[in-house]
Amino acid sequence: MDTIRLGRTEMMVSRLGFGGIPIQRVSEDEAVAVVQRCLHLGVTFLDTANAYTTSEAHIGKAMKGRRREVVIATKSASRGREGVESHLQMSLERLGVDYIDLYQFHGVSDFKSLEIVLDPKGPLAVLAEAKKTGVIRHIGITSHQIDVAKEAVKSDGFETLMFPFNFVTCEPADELLLLCRQHDVGFIAMKPLAGGALDCVTIAFKYLFQFPDVLPIPGIEKTV
Repeated sequence: MDTIRLGRTEMMVSRLGFGGIPIQRVSEDEAVAVVQRCLHLGVTFLDTANAYTTSEAHIGKAMKGRRREVVIATKSASRGREGVESHLQMSLERLGVDYIDLYQFHGVSDFKSLEIVLDPKGPLAVLAEAKKTGVIRHIGITSHQIDVAKEAVKSDGFETLMFPFNFVTCEPADELLLLCRQHDVGFIAMKPLAGGALDCVTIAFKYLFQFPDVLPIPGIEKTV
């Protein structure tokens, strides 16, 4: 599988990533099989979150013995220092790793939340210290609100942005993607199939693959 550079993280990741929401809905054996199949096909970017119940643990089991092959991204929706610290430790334990490649602030979709996570004395301080000690390698953010996402990118506080992007929700192509390029922020496209609403998979990915620096992460639940 081809690889792309994920912004100024300088990480080279598979052209297509793995979204870890759906594997909450299947058994552990099924989830592990799905992840391992994706790894076999060349997927190297695995995204999950503290809030995705069993997802982190399933991914951790699936990639056991293959840590060097994958880039792990996870998230915390906490807006407090103690919460982020707790979630980070929990993610390390569930995934069975001693470091996380990309740790993201989850669902920052209003300006007050952005202000909180950007406060150098707030939860960002926890991640800055974790990055300094090697517990995490890079810091990112996810959002569903385009004006908030633009300000997050312009703040230069984050190395990646995850945002909805598909041929129906195509607004990011107008300004947000250009802004990410200007600030060398890696762009991760959540909901590439519009949360399952798009069944024209070939067309959906043909649209996204015209953007050579966008990383789509479809949620994957079954092997074929």
